[in-house]
Amino acid sequence: MKCPYCKGSITNDAKFCTNCGKQLHANDSEDTKRLTIGRIADNDIVLNYPQVSSRHAILLRKENQWYIKDRNSTNGTFVNDRSKRISESPVNLEDLLFFGSYKIKASRLIQLKKNTVLGTQDYNRLQIVSDTTLIGRDPDADIHLDYPQISWHHVQLSRKGNQILLKDLGSTNGTFVNGKRISSCEVKPNDVISLGSYRFQVTHDQKLSQHDFRGDIRIDADNITVSIKKKTILDNISFSVFPTEFVGLMGFSGAGKTTLLMALNGYLKPTVGFSKINGESLYQKYDEFRQHIGYVPQDDIIHPELTVYEALYYTARLRLPRDIKNKEIKERINTVLKRLGLFDPDMLNQKGYIDIRDVQIGSPEKKGISGGQRKRVNLAMELLTEPSILFLDEPTSGLSSPDTLEVIKTLREIADQGKTIILTIHQPGLDAYRLMDNVIVVSAGKMAYYGPAYPDALEFFNEQEKDKALKSADSLLAGLKAGEEDLNINWPQKYQKSKAHQMYVDGRKSEPCNTNKIEKPKLTKGLRQLSILSSRYFRIKMKDYINTAILLLQAPIIAFLITVVFFDSNNPSYLPVYLIIISALWFGTSNASREIVAEKAIYIRERMVNLKIPSYVLSKFVILSILCIIQCIILVGVIHTFLELSGDILIHLLISICAAFIGIGIGLLLSALSKTQQAAVAIVPIVLLPMIILGGGLVFPSNMNDTSIGLSYFMPSRWAFELATHVEKENDYSNCSESVCQTDPKCLCQPDPQCWSVNQLFGSHETEDEVLYFILIVYILILLSLTMIVLRTKDRL
Repeated sequence: MKCPYCKGSITNDAKFCTNCGKQLHANDSEDTKRLTIGRIADNDIVLNYPQVSSRHAILLRKENQWYIKDRNSTNGTFVNDRSKRISESPVNLEDLLFFGSYKIKASRLIQLKKNTVLGTQDYNRLQIVSDTTLIGRDPDADIHLDYPQISWHHVQLSRKGNQILLKDLGSTNGTFVNGKRISSCEVKPNDVISLGSYRFQVTHDQKLSQHDFRGDIRIDADNITVSIKKKTILDNISFSVFPTEFVGLMGFSGAGKTTLLMALNGYLKPTVGFSKINGESLYQKYDEFRQHIGYVPQDDIIHPELTVYEALYYTARLRLPRDIKNKEIKERINTVLKRLGLFDPDMLNQKGYIDIRDVQIGSPEKKGISGGQRKRVNLAMELLTEPSILFLDEPTSGLSSPDTLEVIKTLREIADQGKTIILTIHQPGLDAYRLMDNVIVVSAGKMAYYGPAYPDALEFFNEQEKDKALKSADSLLAGLKAGEEDLNINWPQKYQKSKAHQMYVDGRKSEPCNTNKIEKPKLTKGLRQLSILSSRYFRIKMKDYINTAILLLQAPIIAFLITVVFFDSNNPSYLPVYLIIISALWFGTSNASREIVAEKAIYIRERMVNLKIPSYVLSKFVILSILCIIQCIILVGVIHTFLELSGDILIHLLISICAAFIGIGIGLLLSALSKTQQAAVAIVPIVLLPMIILGGGLVFPSNMNDTSIGLSYFMPSRWAFELATHVEKENDYSNCSESVCQTDPKCLCQPDPQCWSVNQLFGSHETEDEVLYFILIVYILILLSLTMIVLRTKDRL
């Protein structure tokens, strides 16, 4: 068998060509000499889009050559060049065909089966062959769905008399009925069952209909307006992006490009209007649609400490079904990297070839993979789950012109393989610019243009110098700026009167959106996510051995200083114990204060997919707790050994660990609240200083005034210190005399010196041990809960 793209030899069951890496489809067109194309149902291939005529065109094959013939359609048929309407033309596999403004690659159209319907909710009828029908990724399932987001055994249909019962079989990405995630329910005729990119309906005669939306996803912006603090960021923007279109989003800084991208992908809900996927509100069915969406923000969504393979592996474990095997994950990673030109299995044994899978990602400060490779690895994270839509925010920022062109070429190929792509881009070169189908231009929050990128957009903004404008993509923004400075030109108003607006906005309008509210479903199991996230975080800490070593070195350094100061000293014995508690609080807070804000971009992206906040926060807590326990063991062990403190060393260790855990909670909360790492680090001393001053070690609670003692009740250091001093209760200093004080350094004395018993530190404010342990545990739980609440309030949708 020959690849239709490169003509290389491939096996009959191959899904990707081993020579060029392009995706292959089942091709039943060899026996098809004639395919009719149009909007109504009697065509061989139905394109249900308003730009397509009822009987639009005929695709013919004559002597191994394909031809496209227009059937007097209203909006015309075009091959590659949308400015030249054809009546009949030869067609090659790499050609782009346009039916009005609807675009589809010739190779994809030829490979579609007869009776395929695109752009509609119509379904292909299936036969339910038994009383129980299993649907899943298993090839032996009654309905086999070969798609990475489908679980091995995903869902089961059971027929009992006139009832059809649907049961989710513990799938990772869920089963939805009419937009609502279910575990089991009865389904009735016309109910819509959604699994990944597939939808099913039970018919009135108890048969099953199926529709696959891969390569058939349409996006609509419906009057999107975003206002923040009475300032309008986006103003009434509407447009439609057809399936597999590659659309650029351009404009000056502050024009609203990223805000529009966020509104389209569901991260930011508009003040007015909708973002719609196939005519349905993304915001109201976000949990159903989230698996369709790939989003690559401007900031990296990969941990620089991991290798390329490790980063992709953990992403696969989080997003793909839990029943997927490591072998399947490896194959999936290799396939995606090969599609992006990052991996070539044929070169593995070649001298000098570097297998990027084993290369650490690195960062600008620590060299790893190149900038262009990093951008493509970010993209690979999204392609693992085969989303139907890709949103990319400045994927070429900081790249050289050759790297930019390489990234855009990769995106062009991905769009041709069936994905809809929208990206923000600033100043692409002309070669990169021409690879985009359409371009959206925003100016001061309003849409100044939407239509074909080349040559139409360049000519629209440069009417007086069209020939000159076509020589550089920079002429688009240059023309836009010149018009904005000329008070006689209002680009949004001019565009509304243009032919492009008539064809690409008015001519593509969809039906009004259904605004019924949908109940929020449960996401994937938390314990599984906790395990995966903890494993990834532990590996990151081990890879970042320098910073981890610095954190661990804090304990022996602080222990050494405390030992030097208090060794052979007549200072009261409670002071080293107090400093142990303060040090433990410092360990936890400093260790955790940057951990959430440092990976904000990664968290946001994973949260948009399926990340559970408790799993995320607890994974941080678990690994940081291990680090703090090691620090506390070193600290308490050294100080007890050299200073011979009275009391049980294990109890002191337990109290210091509790204090460190509270510190972790404080650090995570600060990290969740902070916008930058610098802000998180700067606020740590402000939080810890009150705990030192009011913790009871500098001024005894029994000597505090009412205001001070009231404030001290909010300090975890105060409760931990009181619990630690209770260890001294076994030593009775009640009959202590001045002579004893002078000979016993462990006596708790004031400087005059007047001897004090331990309970006099807290006096009437003394609390029972059990209550103190309970208070420390409550502190930990409250701080972790507050961290989760803060993160939850930051969810845009």
